[in-house]
Amino acid sequence: MTQGMAIANKVLDNPKVTDVMSSIEKNPVLSHLVQLADKLVDIGKTVPFIAPAFVILKLIIDVEQRARDTDAKCTDLLERINFMVSNITVLEKVKAIEPLIAVISKMNDTLKRAASLIQAYRKQGAIARRLNISNSQNFVQMAESISACSQDLMLSLQIQQTGDISVLTRSVPVDSQDEEAKSFVMSHGGQSAINNDPALVEEFAKKMHMTMSDQVMDQMQSSMEDILEENQSRIEALLKENSSNTVAETIKAMAAEARELEAEQRLICLQCDKEYRKSANGPEACSFHKSMKTNGSFSCCGNTAPCAYGSHHPAHHCEYPYTNFYDYAYGILGYTDTHREWATVRETDLLTDEEKLASVSELVRWRTRHEKITQPMMVIRVGFVRYDNPYYFQAYDAELLKTTNATLQETRQTLIFKTNTSNDEYAMAEWILDAAGTIRGVRISANVATSDTPTVSEVPIDPETATLSGEIRSISKASFRVYKSTEPYTFPEPVHVGPILRSTPLREVREFKPRTKLPLLVIPEAKMVANSSGKFARMNADKFQGTLRIFNKSAPNSQTFVTLASCKAEYRFVGEDTYKDVDSLDLGNVKFPTTIEPTQSLDLPFEAIVRRNPVQAALMQSCWDWAMVALHHPIRVRMTFKDIEGEELVFIQEYIHQPSPRMAVKDDKDLLFLHIDDILENNRCTVRVKEATDEDHVVDVNGIKFTAQDLHKIVYKAEQTGVTEVNLCSRENGSHKWDAWALVDLSCRRVYGIKVLLAPGNTRSSKTTAALGYALCPLYGGDEEGAMEERPQRYAEETVVFPILETEECPVVVVDDDVDDEQIPEVAAAAPVIQAAAPVVAIAAAASASATQALTEVTKNAATLDSAVFAASMSSLERRLESLDTNVARMATALEKLVDILSP
Repeated sequence: MTQGMAIANKVLDNPKVTDVMSSIEKNPVLSHLVQLADKLVDIGKTVPFIAPAFVILKLIIDVEQRARDTDAKCTDLLERINFMVSNITVLEKVKAIEPLIAVISKMNDTLKRAASLIQAYRKQGAIARRLNISNSQNFVQMAESISACSQDLMLSLQIQQTGDISVLTRSVPVDSQDEEAKSFVMSHGGQSAINNDPALVEEFAKKMHMTMSDQVMDQMQSSMEDILEENQSRIEALLKENSSNTVAETIKAMAAEARELEAEQRLICLQCDKEYRKSANGPEACSFHKSMKTNGSFSCCGNTAPCAYGSHHPAHHCEYPYTNFYDYAYGILGYTDTHREWATVRETDLLTDEEKLASVSELVRWRTRHEKITQPMMVIRVGFVRYDNPYYFQAYDAELLKTTNATLQETRQTLIFKTNTSNDEYAMAEWILDAAGTIRGVRISANVATSDTPTVSEVPIDPETATLSGEIRSISKASFRVYKSTEPYTFPEPVHVGPILRSTPLREVREFKPRTKLPLLVIPEAKMVANSSGKFARMNADKFQGTLRIFNKSAPNSQTFVTLASCKAEYRFVGEDTYKDVDSLDLGNVKFPTTIEPTQSLDLPFEAIVRRNPVQAALMQSCWDWAMVALHHPIRVRMTFKDIEGEELVFIQEYIHQPSPRMAVKDDKDLLFLHIDDILENNRCTVRVKEATDEDHVVDVNGIKFTAQDLHKIVYKAEQTGVTEVNLCSRENGSHKWDAWALVDLSCRRVYGIKVLLAPGNTRSSKTTAALGYALCPLYGGDEEGAMEERPQRYAEETVVFPILETEECPVVVVDDDVDDEQIPEVAAAAPVIQAAAPVVAIAAAASASATQALTEVTKNAATLDSAVFAASMSSLERRLESLDTNVARMATALEKLVDILSP
């Protein structure tokens, strides 16, 4: 036993055993196997025939601790072995041992085959493991053997299983790479073809992003069955050669070491979120990524596996970048309720746009909306927190300041952090010390190559409380000096070429009286509208809609019913001579014929559809609340009603385009307003330049705002290049595009004007309109009081000119015509007198004069009577008129006969 302990101690002193313990610590399944082997050693003292079991377990432990990666199949097999071997721990309580020798021997054989399989599998490289399809089959067969052996053990040992046996019944794990490998082998001729074709193996390796070594083909061509048999033979020889006592002592020592590690305090590494012990920590104990995870991958390496290694850290630090640090830092910097800024210095390179930043802030809470921290803390930040950028981000409390102060007393190194070694471009933080060498504040600086001097601020702090102890001092501030012109700037007048949409109606809508001899009045409920109702608007036609109220003005007792038999609609553009039929007419629920009783009315909703011309229809545009056909031409819709006797009622309504109140027009605050109009689509494209309304910006070009710093960059680049008409911004929207240029005065070192060109976009086949204008840039720059030195102005050299446009014919607009005006009837010429027919003509004339006199008399009487008297006399009047009609007809017949007699 003493010899065994010596050997065990010698083994534990070996550096390889340190790696073993590290592997055991990282793998809970392996740790459990060590504890189980330790227990079997104790049982082996009374039951010698189980000694091979813990020897084989020691072999499995050795193989797994040497493995550099964790494999799902091996881990699954270890869990099954743990379950099987844990059953024989009851042997220490069993008295009749002899009957169990056979089943324990079977278990030892199963363990041998399992150890042989693990050895053979671990000797293969990653490529061979995937491409050897038999590997998965071997693990499945091994799982079945362990399950069968476990059942035999539980039955022989009379163990009543009350725990979870899912470890035996579950399937062997298969990952996505196994499936890809199987599919690759099946699609390329099977296992034999793969084993003998290095090109196919290399193709698979590239597909899986693996590196192919010289040993891969040897591993592929080796017989797995031969390797397993060879391994089992070696295990048998090892069992005979090695002393079980030596192995037992080694296992006991390893288990004792594992228990000591288990008792050691566990810490959480903030780099990898894993538990660790100080004794197991080392230079490469922790693995992590340098960058944040974006869209499922890491920009630092592009791989899923960690690409960087270091020691475990229980607290956040900025010695080197790691993924979890960004969540920690952004959780503070990304919200306003987590910190209160004391001082910030920021400079931007006017040529490269690179920024340098440093700040000192009070820490309020670690995370947004969390509880406030209970002790005063401050945060020093230098640079931008990114993995590819040098940065410093550290929270300080009074205790850490005390420790830092003690270090400064010895080193006198006041530099906290500097992003660059160069003095031309950097961000920096330094400790400010008093005469006694005690921390009294923080000095932060930022400088860029285009600045004459750095921007420097000093923040006084109380190191005893980590709080602000006085007013913040601005030592220096980098500035881009600008000057004011001695004279006002002048610009050319804006240029606009092309048609312009009207902002007011062409004229007032005319109203027309109904034309009819029927006792009907037509009262429109409102002006006729276009495309204002319905679930959809047509793209090839326009709808004109309205409602007419037709009123029968006959007296209530007159019994004068008017029956309308039909209705049709026609349209005419003002300037045309004739009406044309509409494409269709919808009268709602009104059906003809329909009768209107005296003093009653008929409400008639209508919708007349007028087709657009081919050019308008090709635009496929939906128009709501306006009609494309009437955009430039007033249109009239004529409704013609007929009663059952053919008498007509004609009513005309007119529609004139009403420009939208939302049409863009120049605002009082606009420094420049340009527009181009599409008179075919009734569309206006605009560009506005105005002074920015917020303090941070100077000018607003169609929604794009520019700060004084942005304008400084433009001027600086103009000074470097000599180009003083600098492209500022542009936009294209298909139908139109605009470009804006900054006009730079090199003498005053400022942008003094904005030049804008608005033109049709690429979707327009013809370029017929454009607009060019200038806007005075609002005054900016100067010191804190706004004072500026004056200099003579120097105008920019402009190269952009107004574009050459195509000609376009504008539509001829006819404002009004008299086609529908009421015509005064002319007096008819007197008919010639025929002497021979004088008597008959006299009779006819007398009869006609009699009828006319009667009608005149009735009219006069009707005008003086009230409605009741008028209604009572209507029947007698009708009888009298019928009698007159009969007499006239009789005289007409006699006249015809007289003419026949007188004819030669």
